[in-house]
This record gives sequence, structure tokens and C-alpha cells, in this order.
Amino acid sequence: MSEEIRIIAEQYDIDLSKIKGSGPNGEVTLEDLEEYIKEHFFPKVKEERKVFGIRKVIAERLSKSYREAVHVTLNMEVEMDSLIKMRKELAEKLGIKPSYTVLMLKCIAKAIRDFIEINATMEEGKITIYENININVAVDSPIGLITPVIRDVDRKSLEELLQDYADIVERAKSGRLKEKDFVGGTFTVTNLGMLGVDSFTPIINPPQIAILGLNRIAQKPLVKDGEIKIGNVMTLSLTFDHRAIDGAPAARFLGRVKHYLKHPEEVFGNE
Repeated sequence: MSEEIRIIAEQYDIDLSKIKGSGPNGEVTLEDLEEYIKEHFFPKVKEERKVFGIRKVIAERLSKSYREAVHVTLNMEVEMDSLIKMRKELAEKLGIKPSYTVLMLKCIAKAIRDFIEINATMEEGKITIYENININVAVDSPIGLITPVIRDVDRKSLEELLQDYADIVERAKSGRLKEKDFVGGTFTVTNLGMLGVDSFTPIINPPQIAILGLNRIAQKPLVKDGEIKIGNVMTLSLTFDHRAIDGAPAARFLGRVKHYLKHPEEVFGNE
């Protein structure tokens, strides 16, 4: 068995004895290992769409102009009082206070499931939409901002997500992330709220077609039923690749994220 195979297997924490080898005497080949990694670490394809017609013309023109993803950013305010209340209730149940990032990840994943076309990549004129919702989360580390992935966010319980997020952050800060932690992402979330940012323009994590920026939660005056009240508000900043998706569906997706943040009981009702 080659040293290359051993190194790759170590990066993915793979026990080579569990792989049925196709080489001489059942030896695991590089092709066997690559197929195992593809099956276990990369998202399953839901569908592939060829870019043609008007969309192809638009894509070619925009690509020629920009030579890269055509970034468009939408900003939308959302009231966070319900999520703040839900966080307190979940803290009492779990015995620990869940981070806002994890709570919002769960809401975002549910919105992605509703608008699965945002869960995609675009390469060489082809848009690939994925079944698995694998979210890259921007994490500050000693080597700068990195984006490890948390897999199947919509299918995991809150407790599982809290564990996964804590593990990712801890290993990022201690420099112990591996190659497997960066492959297979389908959407990216970056949270600058803890740094006091009110709004920004996130940069797409290629070849993905969208990234969602989360900002700080701040108290603001709100008009409700003709009266001015103080509420907790956050701005959502969605950047998307206009070659792959238009503004209207991107806005509808962002509106669905807003809906679940305002109505977290629809997301955490069974937690």
C-alpha cells in the first residue's frame, strides 16, 4: 500500500481495513479510496441543470464582464425577539446556553430545504443542486478566516449541531482541522455579529452560488400597530451569484430565513 493512500486516509480518519480493495490480494487502491471519500464526505447530487438559452447568454456575458462570480448582495432586517426568547427556553431544557450561530444555522438550513436551488454550485457552465445541506461556517483561526463544513445541518438535532459546531471551532483555533473538514460544502454562513458589524457584503465561497452574512443584534425602535416599540433587530446580508440565480428567488429565500428566525417554534418545536 502506497504512502499516498495512507496519508489521504489519515486526513479523512478512514480505517482502510473497512474498505473492500480491488487491487491484488484485495489491496486498497487509490481509486477505491477516492470512491469511498466521494460516497462518505461529498453531498449527494439532487439534480444537475445545463445552462442554456437565455440563462446561458446571461452567464456568458456576465462571466466575460467580471471573469468570476457576479456578486449581488441583498440586505433584509429581521426581528429577533422570538429567537432570543426561544434561546432562553432551550437553555433551560439543555442546561447550556446555545450559541446564536447554531440556532440560526438550524433556521437557515430549514429555509434552504424550502428553496433547495440556493444549495448549489456553478462550474464550467453547469449548475449542480445538492440534496445534502452541508454548511460551511466561517471561523476565525490563527491562520485567518477559514470555512470548515458542518454536514446535513437540517437533519441533525440541536444537540448534535452544538457538538459539531463546538468541535469545529475548537479544532480550528488549535490548528487541528483536516482536509475532510473543508470538502463537500453546499452553502456558506459567516457571522460578524459578535464583532459589532451591522451590515457587510459577504464574498461567495466558490464554486458555491450563495453566502449568508449574519450581523449584530441591536435594539431599535419599531412601529407596531401604530405604536413605537423597542425591539431586537438584525440585518441579514445575502450575496448570490447572479449568473446562477435571479434576484427574486434569492429574495424569497432570504424572506424564508427571516420567517423562521421570527417564528423559531416552527424549527425547534420538537427540541
